Amino acid sequence: MKYKDIAEKYDVSINTVKSWKRRYDWSREIISEKPKSMQNSKDVAHKKTSQSSKLRKLIEADLKRQLEESGATQAHYLDLVNDYLSMWDVKNKLIADIETRGVVIRWSNGKQVSEKKNDSITELNKTNAQMLKLLSELGLKATEISKGDGIGDDV
Repeated sequence: MKYKDIAEKYDVSINTVKSWKRRYDWSREIISEKPKSMQNSKDVAHKKTSQSSKLRKLIEADLKRQLEESGATQAHYLDLVNDYLSMWDVKNKLIADIETRGVVIRWSNGKQVSEKKNDSITELNKTNAQMLKLLSELGLKATEISKGDGIGDDV
């Protein structure tokens, strides 16, 4: 993949991707294709994206409702909700990466092929921790999904 494509996929700057390349000795050599069992059809991917979008809107509405109920409607608090939602988006991208590439990644530094842990796992843990900290600081709770809300009903 090109630096630009990786940066867009993970919502980071191109310089961050270049830093990752140097730090982890990435090469452009493709080691292996992902197994067919990990390849999703377009229909499944579309359905997942649609459900994710619905869930994101539910979470946003719920967090804003909780802020209103507590009287914290200043722009600063609403901006923090947007920060939380941005982290939620990153979390979902990290999960998708782990589902696609797996927990262990085969890679080559040009001289030898080896395996390493998928860095998305560590980043996912950090992102989850930050999300929980942000909710705690705001005095908010995660959305509880009830049956019949349309999320996951047709999976």
